[in-house]
Amino acid sequence: MAIDPALSALAANTESTEPWARPSCPNCRSGYIGFAEPSEDESHESAPHHGHEAFEPDWIRGTFVIRGQCENRECQLAVHGTGDYFVDYSTQQVDFDSPGPLYSSYYKLTHLHPPMLLMPIPKSAPEEIREGVLRASRVLFADPGLAATALRATVERFLTAEGVTGGPSGKFQTADVRIKQWSAQDPTRLAVANLLLAVKWLGNAGTHEDADLTTTEVLEGAAMLDEAFHRVYTGPDLDARAQVINTAKGPSR
Repeated sequence: MAIDPALSALAANTESTEPWARPSCPNCRSGYIGFAEPSEDESHESAPHHGHEAFEPDWIRGTFVIRGQCENRECQLAVHGTGDYFVDYSTQQVDFDSPGPLYSSYYKLTHLHPPMLLMPIPKSAPEEIREGVLRASRVLFADPGLAATALRATVERFLTAEGVTGGPSGKFQTADVRIKQWSAQDPTRLAVANLLLAVKWLGNAGTHEDADLTTTEVLEGAAMLDEAFHRVYTGPDLDARAQVINTAKGPSR
């Protein structure tokens, strides 16, 4: 399954000369969030330096706020974002009729509320899995390491929902052992178990004190978890439906 590419674009610096990425609406899932121009507030550290004889625009730093809204008229969910911005040379071609280089503001998004969903959640998935994905989504831009940890916890929530709770007499078991126990119940689960294990390793990396996980790496983990849940929750339903059609040799009504 594909993860919304707009999330990767929003995780990168957005130049003021470029349009903002339009993520899928987390409410209706059929519309897209369109963003207005951000509002900038220069920091008290850089603002006083405008009068300096050596001042350059790329000294400017600050914060910004931005508003988005679902373009689906039946939804129109409002989204509010915050982050940091700085000024630097523009990536656009220099206007040689203007004195000196051209500059742009660059926006680094750190928070969106409501959060954009990291991955679609199957309707048949337990509520605790939905909450795990939402937890990861809330901190995706602010703390990728924490988002990866939340995805790891979602794997644990999944195992608990599947009845793999631990060892004898409730003894604690590591996620690795629980994944192996779940996989051993059905030989067709091996591929899904490998996906779950990869998400677990990314989550482990996110818990370290010196964690340097990127948003791109977290989205990769989300893609793996999305595929795992698709095979567990959606795949069987499609297989069963296909069997009904095959038995009827046509539409089953």
